[in-house]
Amino acid sequence: MDKYDVIVVGCGPGGAIAGKTAAEKGLKTLILERGRKPGEKNVSGCGLSPKCWRDFPFMKELDLPNMRVAEMATAHFVDKHNKELINMSFSPSESAEYEEARKFLTTNVYRSELDPWLASLAVEMGAELRTSTLATGMLKSDRGKILGIILEDGTKLSADVVIGADGIISTTAISAGLRNRWEAYETGLIIQYDYKATREKIDEVIGSNALHYWYSATFPVAYTFFNANGFHAGLGGFLEWWDKSPLYYLDTFLQVEGIQRQIRLTEAKPREYQAHMLPFLSRPGKTYADNLMLVGDAAGFACPLEAEGVYYAMLSGKIAAEVGADSISSGDTSELKLVDYEKRWKNSPIGDEFEAGPEISNFLRDLAFNPKPGEWITPFLNDVMFGICNVANSHVANWRDMESELYKYSPYLLDVLLRDFLPIIGAINKPHSKEISRPLKWIGNKFGSFLLPRIARRIGSQKDLPLDAMRFLIEQFVEPLIEARMDSRYFKERGGK
Repeated sequence: MDKYDVIVVGCGPGGAIAGKTAAEKGLKTLILERGRKPGEKNVSGCGLSPKCWRDFPFMKELDLPNMRVAEMATAHFVDKHNKELINMSFSPSESAEYEEARKFLTTNVYRSELDPWLASLAVEMGAELRTSTLATGMLKSDRGKILGIILEDGTKLSADVVIGADGIISTTAISAGLRNRWEAYETGLIIQYDYKATREKIDEVIGSNALHYWYSATFPVAYTFFNANGFHAGLGGFLEWWDKSPLYYLDTFLQVEGIQRQIRLTEAKPREYQAHMLPFLSRPGKTYADNLMLVGDAAGFACPLEAEGVYYAMLSGKIAAEVGADSISSGDTSELKLVDYEKRWKNSPIGDEFEAGPEISNFLRDLAFNPKPGEWITPFLNDVMFGICNVANSHVANWRDMESELYKYSPYLLDVLLRDFLPIIGAINKPHSKEISRPLKWIGNKFGSFLLPRIARRIGSQKDLPLDAMRFLIEQFVEPLIEARMDSRYFKERGGK
């Protein structure tokens, strides 16, 4: 039986970086990939965040044939008639804390190009890569301790540490008993068309404005992301959400004139229909066992807001390999030792991303993956901009009338403020060291999710109260909370206690 220090199951970004890091540590490392080459199963594209360049210096060498740097993103808002009323764009800010974040929003790549490149880095460091190799189970002792991997052909491979990087339907996680398959409410379904277009046409029409988000009253949040030779047009939602065929919503999205214009002007041709699932957790579960750690989608490490996955897979792969090397060196790869992996990812940007996970999940269910609020959000945003900028009357008259014009939206705004935004503000500002007791948490959840929206609607039904009530809430509660937190952070950053 072949023996390795580390076996990595899966050679996506998380598996490749785990293998690279383990090999750099001098460990005998094997990476198993079921495809004929890394990235073969991932024909879709992705947007790499600047964090990849900040935390992985080798990314400065990335030069893929079809990557496109996105220096601008545009959000489009579509009403209940499937008509775009307003859009707005943003670019990187000079206030960003590091160079890459000041230069670009994402670098858009195809996984079929990215994954082989990352795998080549692992092989260069000495990791062994076996492709067309499917792991079907875990090699275990009589007492259930994980000893290695069993392949599809029955071959048994032993290892001191196994790193599961085998995606959302993780054989390693399920075989190890860490979890079953994700539930429908924990899983996102993404569907999209991939379009082919020439680099010249995309440069002419889109340039570096390569990210487009579409929010609507007729379909869940959607996107068009541009690479060098094509783009994706797609949308997604929780697996439990779809009340109609996902294709119905995708086709509705594609009927928007703005999408049709992008297709016409770039002379794009549909190349492929793609569908995939990803974990959409509010909080990851247990990610380690005796001799085993999970990384990337296998661990549930997709960003709970935007589903960004590649960076978190790479980071968790690096952390897992480092913890594995320390554990092997100490002669202890037990669960008690590998708890260090969970401690480290929780203290990294991965854990930080999930600080407000449940609250973000509620926000997505209430607003982003629910077209119904788009019936008022889109006209509200348009009415605000119209009230500020239109020249139908004098600007002073417009501004004077705007408060009464926006009155009709106040019950909805109060509802969203109380139901969605205040819980997020509270979650990201709560002290990390203090755990709320279960009874208080239960009372808070009930109060926040049940009573406050009803209070908002009751206030909204009173003709002269909504704007005054909102003003009172913001002045008396929201602004003092934010100011207090900012003052506290400012003080602590400068040596206060």
